[in-house]
Amino acid sequence: MSEQLLSPKMLGYWTEATLREAPDESGIYCVFRAAKDPETEEMDVQELLYVGEHRSARHGLQHDGHRDKWHAFPQPDEEIWYAVGLCGSANRERLAAAMINAHKPRFNSDSPYLDRFPFDDTTVHIYGKKHKLQSIFNVDRQD
Repeated sequence: MSEQLLSPKMLGYWTEATLREAPDESGIYCVFRAAKDPETEEMDVQELLYVGEHRSARHGLQHDGHRDKWHAFPQPDEEIWYAVGLCGSANRERLAAAMINAHKPRFNSDSPYLDRFPFDDTTVHIYGKKHKLQSIFNVDRQD
């Protein structure tokens, strides 16, 4: 391995009702809490709750073992929204690990990547639907 730049375009957002429209391709997926913005009264992303990865991002979202936790979390008038960042299988785990290590989502508390990053130094440049995500960040190897 070597230093790497990963640049996923985050696609979304999908709700539970529209999740079937999410890409059926390799990538990471992000689960967010959405609520009304007090100024605009529009629903908007408020918090990153979870990051996962799968060879089919849609399948991963539909069948992830943490789904019950996500759906039990929102308060009344809040929703769960999803976003997907397409990434080939060679770098998918590395990208998910970098996202978890940098963002520390509340429902990734059992992830080994919270305090450890067993990959070479990685820079992530996120574009697209990146609200509540760091746009550019580096994660150094931490064995």
